[in-house]
Amino acid sequence: MSGLADVRRYDGAVVARGRRDELVPLAVQPRDLQVIDAVRRHKFLTAPQLLELWWPGGTPQVGRRRLKRLFLAGYLDRFRPLATRGSFPWTYQLGREGHRLLQAAGLVERGKRFEVREVYDYRYVLHELHLNAWVLAWRQLLGDRLLAWDGETQIDPPAGARKAPLSVRGSEDVIHGLKDDHAKPLRPDDLLEIEAKDGWRPFLLEYDRTRRVDKNFEKFRRYDTFLCWWRLETPLADQPVPYILFICEDREHLDLFLDAADRELTGRRNYASAMRAPEHFVGRRRLLFCEEEGVHRGEPVAYRVPAYPPGHPGRIDEHAEFRGVLLPGAPQRAAAA
Repeated sequence: MSGLADVRRYDGAVVARGRRDELVPLAVQPRDLQVIDAVRRHKFLTAPQLLELWWPGGTPQVGRRRLKRLFLAGYLDRFRPLATRGSFPWTYQLGREGHRLLQAAGLVERGKRFEVREVYDYRYVLHELHLNAWVLAWRQLLGDRLLAWDGETQIDPPAGARKAPLSVRGSEDVIHGLKDDHAKPLRPDDLLEIEAKDGWRPFLLEYDRTRRVDKNFEKFRRYDTFLCWWRLETPLADQPVPYILFICEDREHLDLFLDAADRELTGRRNYASAMRAPEHFVGRRRLLFCEEEGVHRGEPVAYRVPAYPPGHPGRIDEHAEFRGVLLPGAPQRAAAA
């Protein structure tokens, strides 16, 4: 198992690190390289999560033995909570030898130094373990529609971009209403590519355990500016417009974030073309919010803020309502995101 109940067992746990007296040589197989790179991209993965990814339907002992050999060879490091009864599965992270192997394979830049991540308190890895468990649960619902799972991603503004212009470069469209009109980098927790009827859709994931709205105001504003403006001045302009999905711990947490986003997502593009609607609140359309447990229950449902911000004359009737939307992988009872 690698679901929500499993990762919740780790809350508040004290860490015991795996030890090796010396490195034990290992002939690396193609799957080993993929496993090591997956651990690098996702930072921390438990043994059950790795078994689900790389030994699905197989005998667990086979996968566990291979993971142990990768640990003994120094390609992976591992740790787990201390338990008064029984034992927890190991949690794996990239080892120094694994970093060197990935550099030799061209999967990590040659000049990039290995960063030692000493973990002494499980609170510092729960974010990644919960996020990875959530993605694995969604993966089960998506099946082959999940095309890529890239992990944490850096998205930088184009060189020289500082403040949003009045109009979008290369068009007569006009930008209005941004609460932060400066181009700032983004670092979503995860990037997924999901198959759609018309091609594919990128989903940028933000998993929050702080429950603090004040720590997310700036994120809402940065994404609003990115979607309304500077995404169009990067190579991302040639890709489908991404969805940004905030994953909240429960309904109370979700409602707090929806209320805050409703106030902060005010950017809009006014279209010059008569063939399009006169204005489009891109951020309000593309930022989604969901409860963590929904996907684990097999119910991938998210919510959007109303179509128009508070005070807008169009915010009446159905345009004043917070809207539910089915994510890809949901039963086809309604249109998905």
